[in-house]
Amino acid sequence: MRFRTVKSALVLFAVSWQSCAFATCLTSLQQQAPTERYTLNNATAIDTHTGLMWLRCPLGQQWAPVKNRCEQDTSQPLATTWGEAVTLAASAEAGGFNDWRLPNKSELSSLVDRACTGPAINEAVFPGTLNSGYWSSTPGRREEGYAWHVDFTTGIMLPREIEAVFGIYLVRSI
Repeated sequence: MRFRTVKSALVLFAVSWQSCAFATCLTSLQQQAPTERYTLNNATAIDTHTGLMWLRCPLGQQWAPVKNRCEQDTSQPLATTWGEAVTLAASAEAGGFNDWRLPNKSELSSLVDRACTGPAINEAVFPGTLNSGYWSSTPGRREEGYAWHVDFTTGIMLPREIEAVFGIYLVRSI
């Protein structure tokens, strides 16, 4: 039964990969994370409001500078369980840095742009965001076996079972 659940989750994530569409943004709402807020340097983006450096592509994708977008990186998984996400983040090396980590729930939610959906993020800064969930490093407070994630389809943050399979954005303090 557990194998079937994991298999179903992987199929759903693969389908969401295919639905990596352009965000729908309401022009009547002020963008919460405008491009001007970030200093872009190819594969990284520095958020001038939070002082954090982000990899612009989630794990499982890599920056393609000539195309100015993210492309699939077959050497890394697109989605993992929470425990695997924590481990992969701690050992990541990218952009000349080796101190990447999984963002906490506040840091991850700072990427959400509530003026947009599908995905609810600034795609000019984070062009590889899938219509799916992404893990934070924050464990669930009330229940063991849960951790917080952001569903970037809608921008909603919820705790989920740590055996669920979601994507990973990497961050570092500067």
